[in-house]
Amino acid sequence: MAKARSVAKKSVAVKKSAKKGTRGYSTYINRVLKGASKAKLTLSGKSMKILNSFVADMFEQIAVEAAALARSNKKRTLGSREIQTAVRVLLPAELAKHAMAESTRAVAK
Repeated sequence: MAKARSVAKKSVAVKKSAKKGTRGYSTYINRVLKGASKAKLTLSGKSMKILNSFVADMFEQIAVEAAALARSNKKRTLGSREIQTAVRVLLPAELAKHAMAESTRAVAK
C-alpha cells in the first residue's frame, strides 16, 4: 500500500513593494502658504501641481547654472557662492535681491 502523501502547498506571501513616492515640494509650499497668509488659504490640486513643477524646474535651472559656474572656476564642489551667482543670473533684478536677502538670513540661522 502506498501511503498517500499530503502535499502541503506552501503559501508564499507575496510582498507588495512599497509605493515609491515622488519627491515633491507640495508639503513645503503648503507650509509657506500657511505662514505667509493670515487667512486660511488652500490651493487646488491642479495649482499645486503647477507650483510643484515650477519649483522643480527652477531648482534644476539653478543647479545646472551653478554646476557650470563651478566647472568654469575649476572647482569640484558647489558652494553657496556658486548658488548665489546662479540665482543672480537666472532671476530678474528685484527678485534676485529679495532672494539674496532671504538666503543670507536662512544661512545665518
